[in-house]
Amino acid sequence: MKQTDDSLREQVRCAWQPGEAEKPPSFDRVWKVAGARYVSARQRYRRVASAAAIAAVVVVAWNWQVPADETTYIKIAELLESTAWSAPSDVLLPNREFDIYQDMPEIFESTEPVGGSLL
Repeated sequence: MKQTDDSLREQVRCAWQPGEAEKPPSFDRVWKVAGARYVSARQRYRRVASAAAIAAVVVVAWNWQVPADETTYIKIAELLESTAWSAPSDVLLPNREFDIYQDMPEIFESTEPVGGSLL
């Protein structure tokens, strides 16, 4: 038991002694490492940005291609004669059709010949 206590004490003493691994790195070394990381991050950013720009140019160029024989033109007369539009809310309204000239209320005429119409 004495032997394990001695070895344990020795291990604790070695653990508490400052060693070479605990010294912080020098400023110059840290500065060089940070500079290298910055340069590699900028290069990575340039590569990604260049790839995105090339992809955007390819997409724009692809969309600008005009099909050769599939172009069709709409004549204005065909558009005006065949287009019908109704409001989407017309489905909710009841179906009523009336002739505005037949269903308008008549204005009553006066019984006196010079009186004109009653309002």
